[in-house]
Amino acid sequence: MKWKRPRARLPSAGMAVAALLITFHIGLDPVLDGLRGKTFDLYQNLAPEPSTTDDIVLITIDDAALAREGRWPWPRTRIAELIACIGAAHPSAFGIDILFPDAGDALGDAALASAIETVRPVLAMSTSEVSGAPLPEQKAGWSVVGNGNAGTIPHLPGLLASRPDFASQAGGLGLVRSVPDPDGVTRSIPMIWATGTESELEFWPSMALELARIHMGEPDYTLRLGPQGYDALRLGNRTISLSSGGAVWLADSASPIARVGALDLLAGTAAQALAGKIAILSVTATGFDSFHTTPLVATRPGAEIHALLTGQILSGRFPVEPANAKLYERLAFALLALTMIAAVSLMAERRLALLAAFVLLAGTPFAVGLAAYAWRGELYDGLQPSIGLAALAAALTYLLYRLAERRRQRISGQFALYLSPKVVEALVRSDTDVTRTAERRLVTVMFMDLRGFTASSETLPPDQVVGTVNRFLTIASEEIFRTDGTIDKFMGDAVMAFWNAPLDQPDHASRAMRSVTAIVDRLREENIARKSAGLAQILVGAGLESGPCSVGNFGSDIRYNFTVIGQAANLAARLESATKGTGHTVLAGPGFARQVPELVAPAGQFTLAGFAQSVEAFTLRH
Repeated sequence: MKWKRPRARLPSAGMAVAALLITFHIGLDPVLDGLRGKTFDLYQNLAPEPSTTDDIVLITIDDAALAREGRWPWPRTRIAELIACIGAAHPSAFGIDILFPDAGDALGDAALASAIETVRPVLAMSTSEVSGAPLPEQKAGWSVVGNGNAGTIPHLPGLLASRPDFASQAGGLGLVRSVPDPDGVTRSIPMIWATGTESELEFWPSMALELARIHMGEPDYTLRLGPQGYDALRLGNRTISLSSGGAVWLADSASPIARVGALDLLAGTAAQALAGKIAILSVTATGFDSFHTTPLVATRPGAEIHALLTGQILSGRFPVEPANAKLYERLAFALLALTMIAAVSLMAERRLALLAAFVLLAGTPFAVGLAAYAWRGELYDGLQPSIGLAALAAALTYLLYRLAERRRQRISGQFALYLSPKVVEALVRSDTDVTRTAERRLVTVMFMDLRGFTASSETLPPDQVVGTVNRFLTIASEEIFRTDGTIDKFMGDAVMAFWNAPLDQPDHASRAMRSVTAIVDRLREENIARKSAGLAQILVGAGLESGPCSVGNFGSDIRYNFTVIGQAANLAARLESATKGTGHTVLAGPGFARQVPELVAPAGQFTLAGFAQSVEAFTLRH
């Protein structure tokens, strides 16, 4: 059973999470569409549009005007005077955001019709659910091109316009309807409306479009239809891309729009403010105008919407959501998700670098989306891919933690009895690939056994046998762990240990020597206390050798052990046996002597079982 590193499992798990996120995004597309608008609101807050309404003035019939002139509606003779004052100021275009659908008194209607005929403003229209009512005559010509299907064009049953004697004298007719998003925010404005039937469609402009046309001196429009509906509108030298429903995104601005009070115009004190400007007359008194919430302004009167949209047309600044925006967003998420998964695989142990990569990759879609909006006016929702990548990063972090924790538990479970806690922790942090496959390593092996204890144990009480062996093995384990050695196994009253595996220890021979010396020194002190207590002495013999061995987990599929196999291990075991009757507590082999020549002294040639030739052994210098 091979232990895989955590990062070896992450790619497949990460790709599964990424695929699941994309599936959810596609399946929840209608629900998530509401978040797109909020992302575009955020773009406008972070990269606000420059003012495009410097040449536009709002003429307001406000609370002060009603307080002086009387409640609304005013007599049409007074409205006619106001229109005449505005016309005398010579604005470049003039729109009246007020409907006059009903008849008034004859004198007032005649005065108003005369003023409209003289000034020729753009009169407002609105939508109507009543079909069959006669429509006013168009003020601009329409050329329709493209391969559009009339069945894809939404059309209105009818329109609500001012009285025919007013509408016929107007310079333009424009609709003033806007449709907010489900969350109540007005983000896009219909530029074109259609009436009639599929076989006989008639197109009508918004008030902003009519104001721009008159300001530019253009007589007509060119409308291009596409397979999904509206495609684009041409006005003079400006091309305006349209949504399939004929709308454009509102480029909101928090910059104030110039205002002139109706009372000031009637008094003749503000006419110079309108010269050469686009003027829009509306009733802004409390309770007479509906307010709209736009991305940057919580309560905006309808006339300001017309002003903003007119300014957009003249500046040519129209944010556009490309047709395949969602496809590009999902492709961007997929590519960045793969990059994030690769980063985890390559930097699983470099936590700070991985965190920086997560932040950079997760923030990229939003940063690119914001840049595309600020520089090109293109609307891509970078926030949803960024949120998806943040979710993927969180999932990968959790998976990395779980896999690392599982690895910690498995390594601790196997090596806690053989290694010191410090080495176990270092082994976990190192991400060393501990497998059932052995590797060839240069190691130092030690065998240590109690001397004469097997025979004496026959006469000792069982508790003294256990106590003596456990005390020896405790001291040996402590000193082996103190030098970060690995305890291979306990064999009755003997212990086998090695150094330089599983972690690299370039000074493995000197570590082994320090460990053996410390064990012998501690047993010497232990024996003083044991002698006073009348207990048997603990005498040991040890063998040391350094050399290449196979290191790894050896055993069956049911039970296995991390051990070393090789000639160095065999020689260390034979040298430990050779200490019996020689007067040497520790004998080391030639491989060990080559590692630390200054720490050993020759002990002579020894004939050992399993070795055809005699072996030169060494003792340790104190």
